[in-house]
Amino acid sequence: MLKTVLFQLHWLLGITAGTVLAVMGLSGATLSFEDELMRAANPALAQVVERHAAGDQPLALTELLPRLQQGMPHALQRLRVDATGQRLSVARFEGGQANWRYFDPYTGTVLTGLRGLAFFAFVEDLHRHLVSGERGRLITGSCAITLVFFCLSGLYLRWPRRWWHWRTWLAVEWSRRGRSFLWSLHSVVGTWVLLVYLLVALTGLWWSFDWYRKSVTTLLGGSSAEQSQPRTRGGPLDLHKVQATLYALDGVRHGYIDLRFPAKPGRALTSRVQGADAAHDRAQDIVQLDPATGALLSLEPYAAKNPGGKIIVSMFALHSGSFFGLPGRIIVMLSSLGMLVFFITGWMLYLDRRRRKREVRASRLPLAAAMGTGQPWLVAFASQSGFAEQLAWRAAAQLQAAGLPVQVRPLAQVDAALLATTDKALFVISTFGDGEAPDAARAFERRVLMQSGSLQRLAYAVLGLGDREYARFCGFSRQVDSWLAAQGAQRLFASIEVDRTDAVALGQWQQQLATVTGVEDHTPLPAPVELQPWALDARAQLNPGSAAGAIWQVSLRPPAHTHWQAGDILEIAPRHARAHVLAVLTRNGLDPQALVTVDGRITTLAEAAAARVLPEQTAEAFDTTATTDAARWLAPLPALPHREYSMASIPGDDVVQLVIRLTELPDGRHGLGSGWLCVHAADGDSIRARVRPNSGFHRHPEHAPMLLIGNGTGIAGLRSLLREADARGDRGHWLVFGERTRAHDFLYRGEIEAWQAQGHLRRVDLAFSRDPDGGGYVQDRLRAAPEALRAWVDLGGSLYVCGSLHGMAEGVDAVLREVLGNDAVDALLNDGRYRRDVY
Repeated sequence: MLKTVLFQLHWLLGITAGTVLAVMGLSGATLSFEDELMRAANPALAQVVERHAAGDQPLALTELLPRLQQGMPHALQRLRVDATGQRLSVARFEGGQANWRYFDPYTGTVLTGLRGLAFFAFVEDLHRHLVSGERGRLITGSCAITLVFFCLSGLYLRWPRRWWHWRTWLAVEWSRRGRSFLWSLHSVVGTWVLLVYLLVALTGLWWSFDWYRKSVTTLLGGSSAEQSQPRTRGGPLDLHKVQATLYALDGVRHGYIDLRFPAKPGRALTSRVQGADAAHDRAQDIVQLDPATGALLSLEPYAAKNPGGKIIVSMFALHSGSFFGLPGRIIVMLSSLGMLVFFITGWMLYLDRRRRKREVRASRLPLAAAMGTGQPWLVAFASQSGFAEQLAWRAAAQLQAAGLPVQVRPLAQVDAALLATTDKALFVISTFGDGEAPDAARAFERRVLMQSGSLQRLAYAVLGLGDREYARFCGFSRQVDSWLAAQGAQRLFASIEVDRTDAVALGQWQQQLATVTGVEDHTPLPAPVELQPWALDARAQLNPGSAAGAIWQVSLRPPAHTHWQAGDILEIAPRHARAHVLAVLTRNGLDPQALVTVDGRITTLAEAAAARVLPEQTAEAFDTTATTDAARWLAPLPALPHREYSMASIPGDDVVQLVIRLTELPDGRHGLGSGWLCVHAADGDSIRARVRPNSGFHRHPEHAPMLLIGNGTGIAGLRSLLREADARGDRGHWLVFGERTRAHDFLYRGEIEAWQAQGHLRRVDLAFSRDPDGGGYVQDRLRAAPEALRAWVDLGGSLYVCGSLHGMAEGVDAVLREVLGNDAVDALLNDGRYRRDVY
């Protein structure tokens, strides 16, 4: 909970105060070498340094002051004379900066037209006050406090599980892409500059708030003569006597004098002085004099100050980095420029986060206040990956555009009582696996579809989403449709079924809604991402020596700008083995090298046939040319169905890793997808694929502890979730994994054991069904820990199941309902804390 709150505050303040901090960082970096830049731009200033190095004598104060006051009607407030030339010598008269006079301490010449002076004055005002006076000072001070919060909250949020490894803290993962790279850059560079930012912020507050300055002074136990103003006899300023006292101090005439003249009679004249041979520019002694007699009222040498007092007078040196010499100034300058890095990467991460949320709610078009009168239409959806939800919200928007009131609900929130009081309803229902209900709709299936009642007042329509590759195509949507009709509900129009994302069927749905509502929806339907070529990077068997089928890790290198996250699925277009293609073509009397045109591209028949469903019987002989024969033979053959695999890696890995069990067919050939990826595709071959977002298996809540349950190749989806949590510093998860034997089938053993040793995995339960003491199956290990399971759920943990549906996932679900109860499991489903990626 604390981590979630800190994260929300971190990004909220980042997109508000971050802009001001970026301005302060850029302006602060500009001021880092102001004196050097001013000397470089103005030869007259550089000459002061040269004359000091040559041992020349600067003019006495009694000679300088009359020259500087000539023609100036305003009273002098402050006089700074730096004979070393490291800082500008300036006489500050009342009336603001327009009445300041910069001068050469060796000649008394007033320096006019200094290049860069107005620029640096503006930058300093921007840095300290945002060119807004007192209001700007409050804003910059508040942002300095925010910077302290950023440092501390950022450290907490990114605390890595392997905190003792320097690379985890300091190495930017330059090879990463997209959000993963931005996160690495943002967090690692933040570690680099953490101490610098804390120092800059804590010292910068010194000039922002009086209460802070007084508190720090008290805390450090510091005091200065400036804080206690001794009384004097009064009388006019006698500069000769003041000068005599100051010049009696060792090396002061050839060093630095900063005189602050009293604003009221009877007050002391305060000066900071520094000898020419001082160790550093902050080693300044504080002197208080009687302006009329020149008597020394107090002297506080820098060397006599306690540590707190030295810190107080070094506040600017600490803020600018000069306390640590030239390297310190460079580090502070680069760190200040780094504010832009955080501003840019922070905004990019924020916008990417917003983009991802928009994609999830892409079709949740904002519904206006309900129009019209009467009972609202019910639009209910059952979604596994999010597509059905998108279509439901589009339908709701189309209804409301016709002036009809609408309510949109997940099917899990629909009960018999609601249906009995509803006049019109639309159901957008996805089918999971072989005709089953999506996870979130299983409570509806059990509680509502098992009942009977009168729904004669209800008029409804159903849009079913499924995959014709499964025998029970749109099985659950047909079940809902049949149940509604059996209860007396009337169809608005015949149910429409969509094979994957068939645009024709979706267009029919839109047209039927237009007929019902009188309003057409002309916005384009969401189109799937086109298949792109992915390069086969590497593959390795994960279970050598296993008596079960070989399990391979296949690594694919994605095209540029490909985005995915843990839990997503890779959809690939498989191809037949070349030997099988040639055998089929030979059997049909066709030339493999015959040219055919496919999707506007000329290719060989063998190449084109590798991606089609090939006939097992010999075709009838053709009388035409070989080219025509090839085209006529190929035309009716449908494309091979796609295969989907859970991703086992995250974007930071730079490759997509799949975990695939190689299927052996009775005739000795390999399974279509597994054979293509594990055996037939050659290194570097192009694998046509695309990422399919699987929002139903993303981490939720994002930083909650996870109970991950799976078997066999289901380790892929679980591993991706664990790797993502590991990259973001979310620790303390529970893994329950099962396979056949520990000796051969303990997939990713080294990685899992390392995670367990580091605390990333708080608990690991393993089940090896073929070992005598292997613990049976994963559902058996879960059933053996009921108290731990209840405690995990009460803690706010989320459950993720990945692997085979029949046997494992069904068994796990039964154990969960046995231990937690049906209501608790349904609540987890409704809250998104029980998620499955099963097949």
